[in-house]
Amino acid sequence: MKVRFVTSLTRGGPIEHTLYLARAMARQGIDVGAVCAATSVAERFASAGIEARRIPLEHPLDASHARRIWRYTRGADVVHAQDRRSGLWVRLGPRPRKNGLRVYTVHGLPDQYLPPPVGPRHPGVRAYLAYRGLDAALCHRADAVIVPTQAVARVLVERLRFPEAKLEIIPGGVDPPAAVDRHRGAEVVGTLTTLEPVKGLDVFLRAAKRLAREHRRLRFVAFGAGSAAGELHEVARRLGIDDRVEFPGQVSKDRALGHLDVFVLSSYMENCPMALLEAMAAGVPAVSTVVGGVPEIATDGTVQLVEPGNDAALAAAIDRLLEDPDLRERQAASARDRVLERFTAASSARSTLALYEELLEGG
Repeated sequence: MKVRFVTSLTRGGPIEHTLYLARAMARQGIDVGAVCAATSVAERFASAGIEARRIPLEHPLDASHARRIWRYTRGADVVHAQDRRSGLWVRLGPRPRKNGLRVYTVHGLPDQYLPPPVGPRHPGVRAYLAYRGLDAALCHRADAVIVPTQAVARVLVERLRFPEAKLEIIPGGVDPPAAVDRHRGAEVVGTLTTLEPVKGLDVFLRAAKRLAREHRRLRFVAFGAGSAAGELHEVARRLGIDDRVEFPGQVSKDRALGHLDVFVLSSYMENCPMALLEAMAAGVPAVSTVVGGVPEIATDGTVQLVEPGNDAALAAAIDRLLEDPDLRERQAASARDRVLERFTAASSARSTLALYEELLEGG
């Protein structure tokens, strides 16, 4: 089988998901290739043995580069879009071959449909036309629309009017390390994320201020890049904790998670957060907001769960882990078992390939 993934992002969960999926499929003998928006992303695919072509979709109406993508994917059995912009052009475009498949994975919601305070209470006419109109209509041109969690699938059907019959629930997955550090300390609390408003990092910083009063040696770190970076630096300064907080930028997940004793996800909305899965797989005890698809991942005491936007609750959950080494050990072990059981890249690839095969046979 010949599969071509199409991405238009340069960072974030959809890229990580696609890398894991492509590697896992290649290990199963699938001919895998990928379209990437940036040379740095293409190099990551190439280092994993995946053929990668840099074709950036520079804006939503970039028809010239879309035509290049259509030419590159011609002859494949499956062309699989992994973000909103690539999903637009893959669904609009021709099938890669006669009876070949067009597949689209939805990793998140449009900004206009995010929950307040990061999204509007009413999306507005323009968003209504773009997403409940065009986006939903284009789903009928896809052979399948994959969604990693039931929670986000429900939102897509109820609020954006995606056709339920087209949706397939396939969780994402990661490659758990063979061994993990079971004896972490309690000195560094942080996150690995994109620095965007939806991630609620201002809430994390307010929780950090609460914790800093009682834990004199504790340090905080937010690995990643994004549009809110400057604002977050200013928030840390105003809170008086800028000497305790680091913003190292984008680094590898292994380096980032290797620094953390407690991982924090403070988002207002998530689908199937790859960073949370990676932390769980690496044996880093985690605290997360109970949003979107997180409850489908973090079950049975695997993660400390709190309501979004509540810095006091977030600080209290982190403090429970800091004060109780045995709890950290138990939670980390339980979380890793959960990933091994349900959220590996190999499992995600098998389910995705089974869907491809079913659709190809039906065509």
